[in-house]
Amino acid sequence: MRTSRWAAWRTRVIGPVLLALLLVSGISQLPATAAEPRQQTGYLPVAVGTPEETTLHYQVLLPDAEQWGPGPYPAVIDYSGYLPAIDIYDGLDTRFLEAGYAVVGLNIRGTSCSGGKFDYFEPRQATDGAEAIEWLATQSWSNGRLAMVGKSYPGITQAFVAAEQPPALRAIVPGHIFADLYRDVPFPGGIMNATFAGGWSAQRVYESHVVGPTTFAETGDEQCLRNQAEHAPNAAFNPLVRLLAEQYDGPIFRERSPWEFADRIDVPTFLIESWQDEQVGSRGTHLLERMRTDDVPWRFLATNGDHGEYYGEQVFGHILRFLSYHLKQEIPADDTFTVTEPVRQPNGQPHPTRTHTRPASFDEALERYQAEDPVTINWENGAAGGSKAAWSETYADWPAPEQRAWRLSLDPGGSLTEDVPRPGAVDYRYTPVLGSQERGGEDLLGEPPASWSDRPPDGTFADFTTEPLTSDRVLLGSASADLWLSSTAPDTDLEVTLTEVRPDGKEVFVQQGWLRASHRAEDPKWSTELRPFQTHRLTDSAPLIVDQPELLRVEMFPFGHTFREDSRIRVTVAAPHLRPDLWGFAALPAPAVNTVHTGGAYRSSVALPLLEGETAGAPLPECGSLRNQPCRPARF
Repeated sequence: MRTSRWAAWRTRVIGPVLLALLLVSGISQLPATAAEPRQQTGYLPVAVGTPEETTLHYQVLLPDAEQWGPGPYPAVIDYSGYLPAIDIYDGLDTRFLEAGYAVVGLNIRGTSCSGGKFDYFEPRQATDGAEAIEWLATQSWSNGRLAMVGKSYPGITQAFVAAEQPPALRAIVPGHIFADLYRDVPFPGGIMNATFAGGWSAQRVYESHVVGPTTFAETGDEQCLRNQAEHAPNAAFNPLVRLLAEQYDGPIFRERSPWEFADRIDVPTFLIESWQDEQVGSRGTHLLERMRTDDVPWRFLATNGDHGEYYGEQVFGHILRFLSYHLKQEIPADDTFTVTEPVRQPNGQPHPTRTHTRPASFDEALERYQAEDPVTINWENGAAGGSKAAWSETYADWPAPEQRAWRLSLDPGGSLTEDVPRPGAVDYRYTPVLGSQERGGEDLLGEPPASWSDRPPDGTFADFTTEPLTSDRVLLGSASADLWLSSTAPDTDLEVTLTEVRPDGKEVFVQQGWLRASHRAEDPKWSTELRPFQTHRLTDSAPLIVDQPELLRVEMFPFGHTFREDSRIRVTVAAPHLRPDLWGFAALPAPAVNTVHTGGAYRSSVALPLLEGETAGAPLPECGSLRNQPCRPARF
């Protein structure tokens, strides 16, 4: 069904428009035997014959012909609303050109020189991308095999386009993405992430008109000018405007969440995430449980760090190896093939069995590659300097088969314990204007960047800390803070922060989670002991009754961290941070007194994703060496 659908599209679209588009774009189609120019730019057709028909701006960069031959080549695509048709970010073009791939930069409709309107992650963008892939596969420089690559925006688009199943798409390598458009970034826990949504939206409005340092108008590109005239409706579809109108989960978020359609992805997929990603968070990891099937190869690599780990020195090599097998269909040069087999002597008599290295067939090498553990975790990235991890481990599945829920209870004396806690309660003042546990690092709106060293004032938080651990505790996955909480207000917002208090008296950031109390209703289909999943529907919203405890389950986003022997685990409950940073929350403004209840019928606790029997693979790293995990003196 997949092939016949796209065969019909090629018949209807490719033939009639190919010549016209080449003339419009100003590109002369060269005979297949002629040398291709090393760079091409132009416009390709999408939505032909529909009211949404337009052209998308693209560029193609070809690898060095002396090194890689005249082509045709396998190609990788950067598809986003940034400026990939003009300038491919992060050196992604150079990296793949040096590996022998053609590199395509393709702008989403309504951005830069692509025509149409821009409506963030609307379904039409996915169909456009799939049609573009089929068009690109017919070009003389292409061998018909294409993959999508990139992190963040061009990472997110991959899930959308792959679900359309274009036949020429052979693999995707998305990095730093979201799985759920409501829960992951715009409304973590039901609280609007106003700073990121506002800043990102403003940038998209700007980029819908910008075309680069030298405008295409100056170079006489009339097609760009015509396409930009189609951007007039963009303001009405600005993401921030849409978020202000849609405070609860609903149809617009469902149709634009890869979580809903990831099960349609049928090409090899390699997902890359960083636990402390300051832009999209780490909930994109959950996409794995929706897209894995026995017959579609998949891989997952994660590490602590920021929004740029996709390009890390211990990450990018994995990407090239994956694409060598699934796109180029070549055995990577560094892969060896060791076999144990009998060797026949000239007289036909068997020789004693011996182990040796010999060239493998591609099928043998691919089978061995696919038999490897699909999950790689780089632990303590930065501890070995730069973006180098202290050690790496592989796992047979996600979540790791070794994982179990380790439950610690909150005690009114401020301890976090495996013992039965005492009944009691801990009060704190809900005062969001005073800020909370911000990691900081971004200078926004003219304000100095927030700092992990800036602590919330006394009385505005409640923290709970274990005794020194008697052995290493390796945690990997989501965690759930299950809090019995009451408030003097009918609604309140929570931010839960997980930290390690090290033996040297320093405190390291590990992860956070958020929840608006009125959004506490869960979806039993998707909630687990370690990952609460709220519905966030208006019809399920319920206020708090003053001073009556309610169970609020707060997901701490997926993470991986090793707590050393003699370290302490700390959980802090406070108001979400408001000070301008990449993530800043539109928290409920009214002050209140919140009460965390403990023991008895209201046994508040945290469930942590413990890897049974695992220990640290390296010594305790220096304070501040872990990427995007700031470190400060601990407060006792």
